Amino acid sequence: MSREQAERLAVLMQEGRATRPEGVLTAALVFADGVATLTAYWQERAELDSYLATSVPRGVELMRKVGAEPTMRIADVLELG
Repeated sequence: MSREQAERLAVLMQEGRATRPEGVLTAALVFADGVATLTAYWQERAELDSYLATSVPRGVELMRKVGAEPTMRIADVLELG
């Protein structure tokens, strides 16, 4: 993903903040060395699992809008302060 694509993605994320899926605590977009990483932090794993069973993740939709095809990875967060 280019820097320009990442900047467009950041704008889309800001515009959609008020309508984030229920259960998302926060989301972050990090861009370094030509690699963009969008991370969403969910309140409960069960909420994420339920959401994924019924929807294409919003982050995937937003990345596709800027011309990028993301890969997805799920990890457990042990502490978020």
